[in-house]
Amino acid sequence: MKFDHAAMKPFKPQRDALPAIDSYFPCFQPIVELESGRVAGHESLARRLGANGEIESAAALFFGDAYPQDWVLAVDRSVRRKALQTVAAQNSGQFIALNISPVWVDRLSDINVIPTLRMIEELGVDPRQVVIEVTERSGELENLRRLTREYQRHGLRVAVDDFGSGASQVDRIIALEPDLIKLDMDLFKAASRGGAAADIALAITSMAMRAGCQIVCEGVETHDEFDFAVECGADLVQGWLYDAAQPEPDSSRHYTEQTQQLKARYLSRKAATHERGYRHQLAVEQQLRTLKDWLNAADAVHEVHDTMSAHAFQKLGILRFYLCNYEGTQISPNFELAGSSVHTEPAFIGSNWSHRPYFPRLTGIRHLPVEQLVVSEAYRDIRSGDMCKTYALALSDTRILMLDVLVTDQVLFVR
Repeated sequence: MKFDHAAMKPFKPQRDALPAIDSYFPCFQPIVELESGRVAGHESLARRLGANGEIESAAALFFGDAYPQDWVLAVDRSVRRKALQTVAAQNSGQFIALNISPVWVDRLSDINVIPTLRMIEELGVDPRQVVIEVTERSGELENLRRLTREYQRHGLRVAVDDFGSGASQVDRIIALEPDLIKLDMDLFKAASRGGAAADIALAITSMAMRAGCQIVCEGVETHDEFDFAVECGADLVQGWLYDAAQPEPDSSRHYTEQTQQLKARYLSRKAATHERGYRHQLAVEQQLRTLKDWLNAADAVHEVHDTMSAHAFQKLGILRFYLCNYEGTQISPNFELAGSSVHTEPAFIGSNWSHRPYFPRLTGIRHLPVEQLVVSEAYRDIRSGDMCKTYALALSDTRILMLDVLVTDQVLFVR
């Protein structure tokens, strides 16, 4: 089991006063399908009643060695059986996500006798309704790989939980071939605020989708976090924005209207961002063509440098311009726009940029009867840390004019 953001104060029993195993029970947090707004399934989360009768999280029991491991294992299996009994009784067709305690993965000596599979068979649960969630901490990788293969062989699905939280996550995707990944909640929340965390999260989810995994974003509590879940390509979302974990799964509940409203808000904001971005791009392209005309009319690049005003460029977020040949080698200094002036930086003369993704596109259209203008994908400038795009336009048969331009509107992440 694990901590979930919906949890109350975690319960920590004393080793000499362990409560009855049956005092622990599952609660069920809905996992909502973005396509339809219906509840696709629930995650089972371990709970118990506190001294004042309030529901408390029991997640802290399942990590570390603060409590007797055999007792922890017994609690884990008891809660899991209760969750499966609920699924069997309801027979709703929705899936149930069960967390594997890392305590017992490496202790399972006989791969042919897996308690969860026995419970599923005894209770008559359709294996296709069960998702097993494993984390980076869930045992040694080879043991986990054999275990997940056995689950999948019996028709269960496997999810890698807390994806992006540890260094070995890529190894686990390769080894386990999971059906779903759940983005690490701390990374997700940091990423929804932008910056480098967003770049990392988007790269991680893109990699997982290319591997054929469904994306689940949990801990979704705000509209902005919902928007970022959509940016991540999430198929399923989970969090307080929809509902906290409940004592019983509600198979009849739908979040269709709420999801439609959230998606409509996202679409409106995203469309407005694209419109602003497109208008900005058109203005940059116009300025790029003006600069091309100046350069072609001048006897030397420095004449433009000496006479041009930086203001029109700077208000569009243009950081610099420079020239390359069609082999990708920079043949001019950088003309940096700072303040009201333009200054040269010769350090990059001779650098070769042919490895940049936009350069093959430039050379690919070189001989076509169209203007050779290419705009790169957004990237983070190493020196400034700002999001930028590079614009490239053929200046002649041998020279290419390049502009590095700030991505000025980052209300949402434009991919």
